[in-house]
Amino acid sequence: MAPEGEASYRAMFETNPLPMWVCHRASLKFLEANEAALALYGYPRSEFLELSLPALDPERSTPAANPDGMSVARHRRKDGSAVELKLLWHPVVFRGERAFLVLGFESADQGRIALLEHRVSQLAGQLDAAQRELETFSYSVSHDLRAPLRHIDGFSKALLDDYEEKLDEQGNEYLSRICQAVGKMSQLIDALHQLSRVARAELTRQQVNLSTLAQVILLELKVANPGRTMEYQVAEGVSAEADPRLTRQLLEILIGNAWKFSAKERQTRISFGALNEEGETVYFVKDNGVGFDMAYADKLFSVFHRLHRVDEFEGSGVGLAIAQRIVRRHEGRIWAESAPGKGATFFFTL
Repeated sequence: MAPEGEASYRAMFETNPLPMWVCHRASLKFLEANEAALALYGYPRSEFLELSLPALDPERSTPAANPDGMSVARHRRKDGSAVELKLLWHPVVFRGERAFLVLGFESADQGRIALLEHRVSQLAGQLDAAQRELETFSYSVSHDLRAPLRHIDGFSKALLDDYEEKLDEQGNEYLSRICQAVGKMSQLIDALHQLSRVARAELTRQQVNLSTLAQVILLELKVANPGRTMEYQVAEGVSAEADPRLTRQLLEILIGNAWKFSAKERQTRISFGALNEEGETVYFVKDNGVGFDMAYADKLFSVFHRLHRVDEFEGSGVGLAIAQRIVRRHEGRIWAESAPGKGATFFFTL
């Protein structure tokens, strides 16, 4: 059951008769839109949320986003017709990402504008409150679930220790499976808690040597798994202006995935480096593992969505969602290129 604050905010957002949307503060990609916005522009929701603001504004009539301010724009609907709007912008945090809550209207009536400004401010406040409530809710759920899991695990292990000889082989197997399931559930709770913490953590940017971080993580994997043969390449001098703790977590996830999904190769090969694309630094982690079908690439960063079976490769299904949240908190992008049996390369900007 969702917290009441979030439900209240969503009801207010969806039922507003004026078009409203939420877009990422850096990329201006649409993160959410109400029915009035979809009706105005003529897009179905799934298609609209694949767009960013520049797609509606090919003439670049919208000034740079002005926090808590007003701008005028000439946008284009899906059918090609134009619509002139006044846009009211308000900075918010939405699903852990820095974003803008935007309201559009065609009336120039100043009294109505003042009323709308108040309404947007009110809605933004509800969104902030819902965000905090959701974080508290997530923490409480993860905390309250741990106690019964510990009891289940403890009593199951006690049965195995004290009554192993009285149980038949199948009974012992059932108890072992219960313990394994409890361990899996505990792992999922930890992963969800990490996802929640990434959204709450304060971000402090400083110069971070990513090459050193990558080398340390790769050496740790090699030492912890002496039976694996690995060849790795780390470009020297790769650095970024980023949060040191979050970038360490990001590289642990991406390099850890590269290690995990190349486990079936005779020799694991992992590379880390950076490219310059049109003046932007793009970092990458590349492996020679099982890869995946690019038809499912849009599902990669969804929580609990897996492209490989659990019995093939272990994991919580939350790692890449955490990686995406870290990248977006740095106002960057993350994507992947792969093919089945051809390895995978994950790219990101910060």
